[in-house]
Order: sequence, then C-alpha cells, then structure tokens
Amino acid sequence: MKLRDMLLVADNNKGTEHKYLSGVEDYMSALFEVFKDSETETEVSHVLKELCQTKDNSRWVKVYPTADRTFSARFCGSARELRDFLLGIHGMTDRETVFDKDRCTKECLEVLTAYDMDCGGHPLIGKLHYEKQEYVFRQGETLHNLNGCDYCVLMVLNERDLFLMALNSGQFLIAQDTRAYARYPREGRYSPDSIIRGIEWEHGVYLGNDLSVIDLDSIQKEYAPDQDAGQDESGEDEEPER
Repeated sequence: MKLRDMLLVADNNKGTEHKYLSGVEDYMSALFEVFKDSETETEVSHVLKELCQTKDNSRWVKVYPTADRTFSARFCGSARELRDFLLGIHGMTDRETVFDKDRCTKECLEVLTAYDMDCGGHPLIGKLHYEKQEYVFRQGETLHNLNGCDYCVLMVLNERDLFLMALNSGQFLIAQDTRAYARYPREGRYSPDSIIRGIEWEHGVYLGNDLSVIDLDSIQKEYAPDQDAGQDESGEDEEPER
C-alpha cells in the first residue's frame, strides 16, 4: 500500500475517540457494520464518493451512524500529515485520543515502518537501512526529503550543493552535500511500496522566505566557481556582435 492510498480514521464513540489507519475496503466494511437501516448501501456509496475528493482537499468526511457516534476519515496526503495525525495534531478534538493498532489494516502498519514512524508518530531507531543511490539533480524538479518534506530545486550549484525552496513553508535554503537514498526496513520481508526514495543533506543554510534579499550572485560564486569561470572563458572567445 502507498501512503496516499491509506485512510486516517477517527472513531468518536460517546466522547471516547479512537484513531487508526485503514485501507478503503476495511473502512467500508466497518461502516456497513455500524449502519443498521435499509439505506446502508446508499449511505456508504455516498461516503466513498466524498472520501475520494479528500485526495485533493484537506477536509474530513464525517459519518454519523448514531446520535452519539461519529466517524471522521480522509486520505493521507503526506508523511507530515500522517505524523501529525499520530501525534494528535489533527484538529479533530482537544481530548486525548487512543491509537487502536488492532483496528489498523496490516498494510498500513507497513507504511508506518517505511516512513520511519512508530504508532505514536515518533522516529524508529535502528529499524531502517539507507542505501546511497547514484542520482543527477536537475533544476526545476521536486525532491522528497526523507524527513517528510518536499523541496523544489531552484538551482543546482554543483554536484552536491542545491539551492532549494521548501514547498510547505516557502523557505529558501542551501542544502550542502546532498545525496539520494533508498530507505527500506532493515529486517524481514518488505514490499516494493516499503522502499522510500528521497534525499538527505549534511548541512542546511537557511535563508528565510524573502527571495529579494538573497544575494544569488554571491551564492553562485561561492558554490559554483567553476561555472562562473567557464562562463567568463566562453565570453572571451566570443566575438562581439556587429
């Protein structure tokens, strides 16, 4: 199962909220069980249609099988959203919620491991293997950092240093000594979906959110001196236009 095929579910029953991770089929089966009237099939079909729309928006689809019970669900949009859900930062209730591992679809728990999280949203220690990958970075592409954030490559300064913009915050930074990795569980069997590909860097120079105050010429001279020298040499060889 892929991250974005997984449902985040909260079941509030008489004020007690349990949250869990589910595949679509398992969630639909759960709804069929809690609805008691003859319009169950129509209701569940409507819920499925609304759920599909959550892949493009951030709202929760709520279902009220009884007066004192509410199901809330949506498709998971990112690793950060998954972590926030597990940590309780999902804006559903101010009360403490309980993570119900027994109600989770098995493949969803494998997704947790692949994205370096335990059931509480905390990093795993020593459970994952990082394998370096050969990769040529390209200007304009979007890269996934293995910490869960995505970045747009504004400039490839040299083979390992990149000028990036964080897509979730708009912050600019220079990622020094950046490398590509494939990350997967260290032990046991795992599916291809458990292999997460992304980048990590040795050091980040954070430059804020205002591009107009960033000296791009100085950055290029510091990190890409060979590029500048090549441009100067090519400029000397060219004849001026007449």
